[in-house]
Amino acid sequence: MARRSFRISRAIHKYLGLILGLYLTAMGASGLLLNHPAWISSIDTPQSLVPTDYSYQNWNRMLVRSGTISADGTWYLAGKAGVARSDDQGRSFTLVDEGFPPAAYDRDTAALVILNQDSADRILLAATRSGLYQKHGNNPWAQVVLPGAPASPRMVALVKTADRIVAFSEKAAWQAEAAALNFTPAKLAVAEQDDATKVPLFRILHDIHNGTILATPGKILLDISAIILVILGVSGLVIWFVPWRNRKWPTLRQPPGSFFRWCWKHHLKLGIWIVVILIILAGSGIFLRPPLLLATVNHSLDAGNPLLRFSPRSAGFGGKIQSATAGSNGTIVISTENGLWHGPADLDGKFKRLQLPVPIHGMGVTVLEGMENDQLLIGSFSGLFVVEEHQGRIWRLRRPGLQESNPYQSNDLVSGVVMAGNRPYVRFDYHDGMLPMTAGQPLLPVMPAEIAAAAPMSMWHYLFEFHNGRIFEPWLGPWYLLIIPLSGIILLLLCLSGAYDWWCRRQTKKAETTT
Repeated sequence: MARRSFRISRAIHKYLGLILGLYLTAMGASGLLLNHPAWISSIDTPQSLVPTDYSYQNWNRMLVRSGTISADGTWYLAGKAGVARSDDQGRSFTLVDEGFPPAAYDRDTAALVILNQDSADRILLAATRSGLYQKHGNNPWAQVVLPGAPASPRMVALVKTADRIVAFSEKAAWQAEAAALNFTPAKLAVAEQDDATKVPLFRILHDIHNGTILATPGKILLDISAIILVILGVSGLVIWFVPWRNRKWPTLRQPPGSFFRWCWKHHLKLGIWIVVILIILAGSGIFLRPPLLLATVNHSLDAGNPLLRFSPRSAGFGGKIQSATAGSNGTIVISTENGLWHGPADLDGKFKRLQLPVPIHGMGVTVLEGMENDQLLIGSFSGLFVVEEHQGRIWRLRRPGLQESNPYQSNDLVSGVVMAGNRPYVRFDYHDGMLPMTAGQPLLPVMPAEIAAAAPMSMWHYLFEFHNGRIFEPWLGPWYLLIIPLSGIILLLLCLSGAYDWWCRRQTKKAETTT
């Protein structure tokens, strides 16, 4: 019976490995690179490798993340192409890119602030994935040195208050007087989280999948595991190919070389070292994408759960900063992966959780803007809403032509807005691009081809689309959703069958030794 089960297990491991060996090898390599964006941030993906479905149409796919129309009618758009300007009310655009980072990943701009709008010496500040940049008048962009920050910190927000500018990265902040722009580190004091504070389960699964659940040691452990997964994929194919070649083509028969012997010796050994980690990776990964993601969205854990002891989600904001804006009565509102917070604009005090009755998609806030009359504009893939911060009143800015029965559930994937003063002028949908705020609004600016051409897909984003399976949608249609759960289940079967094979061989070796 044991011999028969061993043959079955070995067959399962062999043939499932042959079916998905190369794919799982690529998943290990892509996961490693995604964990270290700096390694590939300067590489853009050749257009020939990018499916046509990913081409930009009407400013869609987050080509524009934010924008503003100044008092003199000048348009500024910030997004994946960097910064674009229009001096003719949006009829034509030019890239403002002299001195800007050349790579698509690095030039991706999350926020833009304009100073001295009424002066010829207009100052632009741009928060990009590769740092904070400033531009004075007609001078080129120059990177701003932020004390205490890494060489190229990912900046996510810029907030202009009455007398200062506050720049936010995902984890820290710097402030400067608007007149001098000499940035210094700012302390972000956060009120202690209540033990009952909830952390969404899918966020925890994501942290398990990339190792950050154990902070830096966890990330290193995942890196090692990804490298070993690549080795397992290559060595498994070698172990199969050499005997198959010798049987198929006897004239090419060769004795196993040193590389084959190394693969044979270390395939099982390396696999058994990380089998538990691979099981955890596969088990967590299949719940990070639809359809199995739907099983986790309504579940959470308390911030004080022992599982989160080493996680950054157990303290501070409970996750990365995503955006920020000036709130009412001298406050700053910050959006994080764990909700909204507000605190004093001078940062001389603690930020407290801000509870607002606005639906926010699990992916987080994509629009956060201060408006007149103590109002906030909050947008996500759940729609665009205006909230009165103190009264708690909320109303939805419905997308023109949107038909639905439930006002809080739709395919209204808001990805950005252009502000004119304190009011939104146009909105952006992830799929459909630039849309008017109201049905009777004048014609909108046409997307210039040169703007789209200036935003090729970065290699990091290409690998991200591959790793989550979306890159296959043009060929598989909605069936692409099955790639992640099926490959995860197959990886689980490979781990279990491989561990059983190792145990059987070990038992056989022990029996031979005793006899």
